[in-house]
Amino acid sequence: MERRWRLIAVAACGAAAGLAVAIGAGGSSRSSLPSLPASASLAAPAAGGGRGPALAAAGYQRGNVSEHGDVYPYAVYVPSSLRAGAAAPVVVVLHGCDTTADQMAAATQYDPLAERDRFIVLYPDVDTLDASSFGRCWRGIWAPDLEGRGAGDAAAIADMTHAVVRRWHADPGRVYAIGISAGGYETAILGAYYPDLFAAIGIHSGAPYLGAEAGCLPAEANAVVMAGLTGAALDAMGARARVMPVIVIHGDADPAVPYRCGQQALAQWLGVDNAVLSRRGFPGVSGSVARAAGVPGGYGYTVASYEDGSGCVVAQLWTVHGMGHYWSGGSADAGSARYSDPRGPSAAVASWAFFSRWGVAGALGGCGGRAG
Repeated sequence: MERRWRLIAVAACGAAAGLAVAIGAGGSSRSSLPSLPASASLAAPAAGGGRGPALAAAGYQRGNVSEHGDVYPYAVYVPSSLRAGAAAPVVVVLHGCDTTADQMAAATQYDPLAERDRFIVLYPDVDTLDASSFGRCWRGIWAPDLEGRGAGDAAAIADMTHAVVRRWHADPGRVYAIGISAGGYETAILGAYYPDLFAAIGIHSGAPYLGAEAGCLPAEANAVVMAGLTGAALDAMGARARVMPVIVIHGDADPAVPYRCGQQALAQWLGVDNAVLSRRGFPGVSGSVARAAGVPGGYGYTVASYEDGSGCVVAQLWTVHGMGHYWSGGSADAGSARYSDPRGPSAAVASWAFFSRWGVAGALGGCGGRAG
């Protein structure tokens, strides 16, 4: 990519504020997850059939992985409704800057959904370097050139994802990733370098993958420059390139990561999907079908859905009108006020509904006409 594309969030928001791009503002040490003894971390699931007893190791578990000497902690929510031996999906949820995995778990409200629909939620956290020197930001926003397949934070997240899949015998074909802000930047990187691991991705208040650069393109970027987004992602995917379903959620009043960044993230993955479909001789993704709705007493929002030739919704853009830089529709608890705006549609509900239609091998079941 040309170096003039380096319009990163640091520049957009001011050099001093750029590395503090986060779900909210300020600092907090509140932890919502119970502390577990080291012996309880990543306990093995009980044996049995899919309709047998519940897992003995349900609830929150903790673990860590080491990537080239850097130690990354993480938390895992295993629903009590999950039956021993069941091959459950896994949703990986990445926090933004100045935020912990525990705070992300409290703010997003994925756990009740996991209980209802029997999936596992993985909440990764940054290593000591990211935490102490770079405002708890994932490297996708401050040093994307250190990221890649088998390198950096992306490799650590992939490692912990594999560890969770193995330990709980989860379904390796139904693993998904979503992140907000710096976590959204990192999720775009995961989609580019690990399309064989993540069946679909979600980018909340984030930006497209730009290779060794971070952020999004200037508002005046022309079609040729925008087309470079597709090429960058395809180059990173390499021989693993496949249709990558994506849901993008962004407030159009976001002062930290401009709304256009989310629009460009959507455009990038639509470009990838069309390129892959074209190579295989299939029709491309159609234009969007939009619907408008609103949260009672909260924000209005618009959902633009894009279908492939089979009628499966391969991409969505959720625009939350008037919302700033927050997780949409999360916890209303005062402790999550820096990270979550409950007046928006639930990003957890929207993303899980989208993810649950896809596996690494493609759409799961018939999905024609389901553009909601």
